[in-house]
Parts: sequence; structure tokens; C-alpha cells
Amino acid sequence: MVPSPDSTPEFDHRLVKVLEHPVRIGFLKLLATRSSLTPAEALDHLQGGNLLLSVVTYHARVLHHFGLVEAMDQPGPAEGLAFRTTPTGEIALLALGYMPGGGDA
Repeated sequence: MVPSPDSTPEFDHRLVKVLEHPVRIGFLKLLATRSSLTPAEALDHLQGGNLLLSVVTYHARVLHHFGLVEAMDQPGPAEGLAFRTTPTGEIALLALGYMPGGGDA
């Protein structure tokens, strides 16, 4: 679902820099196919699984800081904190060529 023009959040030019990192783009792309995602769930899918969980968690927090994703609930003991896209994150996914919640565009 594309946000209506009245509900479209203001664009922050720093988002362009945020979206330059492949781990952040990968995390958002994975979120395009699901309703929520934890860094632990994303770990095996990003850069061939050659990342540390702390790196994926860091990049998920950067996405959160810039309002592209939001935390869902309290973290589970094994899974960690789950994130979902925000309206700004959905716009970023569209800009990257992905339909939020539905896979590739």
C-alpha cells in the first residue's frame, strides 16, 4: 500500500546516506517480504551469512534511529527485538524497487 500524499512523511536528506549501506538495504529488502524481522533472523540472509549479529543489530538500530523501521515488542530471550517498516521505510522500499509486504516490485 502506497501512503497517501497527505500522510507522506517529510523527506530527510540524511536518508540517502543511510540507504547507501548494503546491510541496511538488505535488512529493508528482507522486510519487504515479511511483517517483522529480527537481526538474528536476518543474519543468515545478509552478505552470505558472513556477518556478526552485532553488525546486523547495529544497522537495524540505525534504520530505527532514522525512522525507517520501528520496534514491535519487547525482545524475546532468543530472537531479540523485532522490527517492522514505518511509512518512511515503505517509501524507501518503493524507491529501492520493492513493494512493502509483497516481495519484489
